Amino acid sequence: MATIMTEGIQSTPMAPYIGIMREMTTREKRTVMAFLIDSMEENHDRIMFDKYLEEWKRDTRFLSSIKEITSNPSFIEIVNMGGNAVPFILEEIERKPSNLVWALNAIFHKKIGRGNTITEACKLWITELKK
Repeated sequence: MATIMTEGIQSTPMAPYIGIMREMTTREKRTVMAFLIDSMEENHDRIMFDKYLEEWKRDTRFLSSIKEITSNPSFIEIVNMGGNAVPFILEEIERKPSNLVWALNAIFHKKIGRGNTITEACKLWITELKK
């Protein structure tokens, strides 16, 4: 956390909230902290997903081999995010169907349909996960 010195008074970005926090019960403080931690984790997942997605797109845009595309380290990181990545993957494939749908196959350990195009597979996963 950044600390700022102002006329000999130490201040932090949390300074305006310290007075409020002092007046809260321990239970209220725990509730606020749990909310803040959940918010930070959700934001962190989004940031990491976007980072891995951009790296994956950049590194695989000229590849045609499914094995090379899905063994890319950034793709593997998306899969390793597991369920935390699913809402972001859905958002992405709804906007524009892509090979990213294969991450859902890996996360859920199943493939929807056989011989489908990428667009069809995306639609099937979207339908399945929005039930």
